[in-house]
Amino acid sequence: MHSFAIFTAVAIAFSFFSAVLAHTQGVSNYGPDDPVVSLINTSPSKTHVYKVEGNMDNPGTAYGAGQGALPAATVLPGETVQFHLGQGFIGAFTADNGAGSRFEVNFRGDSPGEYKTWYNTDMQFGMTNTTIGPTHGDKQINGEESLAGEQDCLAKANTAWGSLDESAQQELLDTGYLEGSTGKNGVLTSVHMDKQAEGKVVDFFQNIAEFNAYLVPGSVEGVLTDDTGAAADRFSWSVKTKALTITGY
Repeated sequence: MHSFAIFTAVAIAFSFFSAVLAHTQGVSNYGPDDPVVSLINTSPSKTHVYKVEGNMDNPGTAYGAGQGALPAATVLPGETVQFHLGQGFIGAFTADNGAGSRFEVNFRGDSPGEYKTWYNTDMQFGMTNTTIGPTHGDKQINGEESLAGEQDCLAKANTAWGSLDESAQQELLDTGYLEGSTGKNGVLTSVHMDKQAEGKVVDFFQNIAEFNAYLVPGSVEGVLTDDTGAAADRFSWSVKTKALTITGY
């Protein structure tokens, strides 16, 4: 009886130790101030898988230097994975194994005179209930809100749905990217996104529902071509920290 109890305790301890080890991915030779992305899965039942990509010109200090496609990151229900990316990493984590929201990160800190980590959320190819922001609550350098992405895409879309007239609602439902009912008491039951979405769909999510992400590429060097491009510009954000968190719900 006693020996079994001791064996069980050792087995549990070993299992816990193994799980802790599994919570760390990326480069092994990292320091306390090196870039890290925490991948948090708050779901009690859903496993989150992120497609991981790196720029081909990433330096030798960065995770997967010289490679584009990298091994996917799997985050089990309730788990947190510390993904150490190494100095100079530029790349992306895309939810739903490449079919959801894409989180682009730039730890190169190219801004002269002041270090900046750049990040954004891109929903051109899909949308997922996932957010990205500074791990330690740092605000953007300009002092504004620092969380990109959406915790609940359907709820966010529903906050704007009632502002449309019934004709506009029906036009959007006819695209197949939104599902639900029309009218003042109409409710959306499903929303999704991909790169084939019509302009009216992009406009609804980007400008009317004001998703905290971009659904078309932003403008270049501050030259704004239209309202949608201007909206996209808001989500190329920068902070001084090298620690970001991606949270899946």
